[in-house]
Amino acid sequence: MVDNLLFSLGTALPIFLVMCSGYVMKYKKLIDNGFIKKANYMVFYVALPIKLFHDVSMTSFQEYFDLKFIFFVTVITVGGALISWFTGNLLIRDSHQIGAFAQGAFRGNFLYIGFSLMENIIGRIALKGPLAVAIIVPLYNIMSVIILTYAGNSKDKSINLISTLKDIMRNPLIIAITAGIFTSLLPVEVPLVMARTMEYFASIATPLALIAIGASFNFSHTIENLPPALMASAIKLVILPSIAVAAAVAIGYTGEDIVLIYVLTGVPTATVSFIMAAAMEADKDLASNIIMISTLLSVITMTLFVFVFRSTGII
Repeated sequence: MVDNLLFSLGTALPIFLVMCSGYVMKYKKLIDNGFIKKANYMVFYVALPIKLFHDVSMTSFQEYFDLKFIFFVTVITVGGALISWFTGNLLIRDSHQIGAFAQGAFRGNFLYIGFSLMENIIGRIALKGPLAVAIIVPLYNIMSVIILTYAGNSKDKSINLISTLKDIMRNPLIIAITAGIFTSLLPVEVPLVMARTMEYFASIATPLALIAIGASFNFSHTIENLPPALMASAIKLVILPSIAVAAAVAIGYTGEDIVLIYVLTGVPTATVSFIMAAAMEADKDLASNIIMISTLLSVITMTLFVFVFRSTGII
């Protein structure tokens, strides 16, 4: 049991410590808001797309394409969004906060934190990971737009489906994944020089993203929004992943598939949820607090889930 606990701590704690280093560097003025903004831009538009393209292009989709898994991931993503929305309507009195609450409760930071955790657990991204990203990233955007539009923020708003689809198609992560899929299907190999260059960029994506997340922490409005932020974090870190993992085990998934499903549902709230909430006039302070609190608490919940996986022989 001690070995399992140490293994669990060794997978989740380093992620948290790197984020803490970002906060300390910001506090010590080693980095500033300008650096954070540029780092986020570099990760989102350069390093992470290159990492995803590299991982996807090296994946054999003909071998790992799984229609059953696609359906399962779609159901747990949409289902998680609907559960969060329903819970928000049930528990949150201020209608202005419902959209931010719901989005914070279902939209996870699996690309930055989740895949870091997975690499710590199994040594790499799961073989079906790129396939899951190609499904979930568009679903996150679609469900977020729907919820933030109809969750009490503004009665005169309407969903512009064409605009939403254009935004999804312009998303650099979607472009990278699509290009990677086409490359993987071609009967040619990526040149060695190009592959090694992409590996260098891929290697900086995760630490730079974690440092930027930690440096973005702001505790000024945490107390006033603490109850709804804690409720959203509980849904994000405990309730949704417990439902998803239990369903996956019942269906018959094992090993790295279970780890991937947990990563897709149980990691802390994505930082982009703050951007979406601010853009659509939801409660951006609550959105920010959910990100902070879920990230801080995730070191406990991720450790416990990994401990359970390790103790039950899943990993």
